[in-house]
Amino acid sequence: MFKAEAPFRHKACGSGDRALWRCRGPRVERADTIRCVKSCQPNDISCVLDPVHSISHTVISLPTFREFTKPEEIVFLRTMSPAHSLPQLGSSDIVFDILEGNMQNSFDILKRYEHGMIVGVVRQVKRVIGPVDIVLKLAMNYVTSGVVSHRNIVNVHIFVSEFWF
Repeated sequence: MFKAEAPFRHKACGSGDRALWRCRGPRVERADTIRCVKSCQPNDISCVLDPVHSISHTVISLPTFREFTKPEEIVFLRTMSPAHSLPQLGSSDIVFDILEGNMQNSFDILKRYEHGMIVGVVRQVKRVIGPVDIVLKLAMNYVTSGVVSHRNIVNVHIFVSEFWF
């Protein structure tokens, strides 16, 4: 169950900036996902020009894979953008990127087209031995005519167990 929060400066979302962030997440502290959406004051030009529109936090747990033979798909970033087989003039594209936390290049992100929509697939491509906590900072960049029009940030908190089960 989700509860809409009043506007506030949320340390996990807009830390230190002047934008107000409207966040939605579970009422209790066992949060699976928290999503904050930026809300700028009309006269705050720096806020309006900042391409980040939303910041999300999500949590997953992984085992230490005993036999790591191929990449494991661990996170799916679903967009609301329809997939176009051929880029159209002036059309937008989505570029996925790992900004921080990719220790030893253990993860990558691929763009995939599923059911007519664009999906970013985060994969574990190298064995990670736990226990370890990792925060992958991912970006979904919406690009029009070669320029990032806006960006959504997804912070994936990954807890890798020392166990394989």
